[in-house]
Amino acid sequence: MPDIDIGGATLHYATSGAGEPILLIPGLGLDHGYYRFGIPLLARHLQVLAVDPRGIGRSTKTPPPYTVEAWADDFAVMIDKLGFGTIHVLGSSLGGSMALALAQRHPGKVKSLMVVGGSELDRATELNFRLRLRLIEKLGMSDEVADYMGLWTLTRKFINSDAGYATMRANQDIIRANSAESYSAFVEALLKWGRCQPGQEREAKCTTLLDSIALPTLVVTSDNDHLIPKELSDLIAARIAGAKLVVMPGAGHIPFMEQPAEVARIVLAFLEGLDG
Repeated sequence: MPDIDIGGATLHYATSGAGEPILLIPGLGLDHGYYRFGIPLLARHLQVLAVDPRGIGRSTKTPPPYTVEAWADDFAVMIDKLGFGTIHVLGSSLGGSMALALAQRHPGKVKSLMVVGGSELDRATELNFRLRLRLIEKLGMSDEVADYMGLWTLTRKFINSDAGYATMRANQDIIRANSAESYSAFVEALLKWGRCQPGQEREAKCTTLLDSIALPTLVVTSDNDHLIPKELSDLIAARIAGAKLVVMPGAGHIPFMEQPAEVARIVLAFLEGLDG
C-alpha cells in the first residue's frame, strides 16, 4: 500500500490488479477500505487505486478547512505523478462530489467518470448533515453518532443481517478514527460544495454547472437510498450530456458494501462499452 508525495502532503492508496487504471474515491470520513468488497472484483480486470483523501486514513492530516475542489486538485497531482495520463475515476457519496470536481477542473486527466450515490444537497439532506454537526459538537465521535451515521447510510435489511451488521461496525471503527474537528470539517466541505453555507444563497447549485463535463459518465443510484434519494442523482445524469443512469434495486446508499458484485458488474459493463 504505497504513498505518493503530491507536494505539501502525502496521499496513501491501495493498489491491486492490472489493466487500465481506475481511481476509487471513498465516501464521507471513510478511507480506501470503503471499497474493500469491490476491489477484488474490479482488480480482476483493472488496475485499481483506492485512495485515502487528504485528512483521512493514512494520508496527511493537514489542518482544516477542506474543500471538495482542493481534494480534486490533490487527485490531479496524484494522477500526474503516477504518469497515467488519463484514468477512469469513480467516487461514491462525498467521493462522488470529489470525482465531479475532478472532471470539471481537470478534464484532461479523466478518461471516464462514475458517480455512485452522489448529488447536490436539498433541504432535507442539508438538515441531516447539520444535525450530524450538532451531535458531534455535543457528543464527539461517540457510539451514538456512529449509530446515527450507520442507520442513514445502510439499509434496514442489510443491518439486520449478521454480515451487514459486522460491516456497519467496521465502518464505525474507521469513522471514529477521525477527530471530531476533522470529521466536522469534512461535513462543512460537503455543505460548501452543496452551496449551503452562509453567503452562498445566490450561488448556482453544483448540479447546474455540470454541463461543462464532456466525458463518458455513469451515474449509479438505488431505489432505496434514503440519504441521497434517486431523484437527486437524477439531476447529475440530466446535466451531463450522454450520461448513463443505472438504478439498482435495494442497494442502499453504499452499493459497494450492500451489493458489491452487482455494482462491480455495472461498472465493468460500462467500461467495456467504452471500448466497443
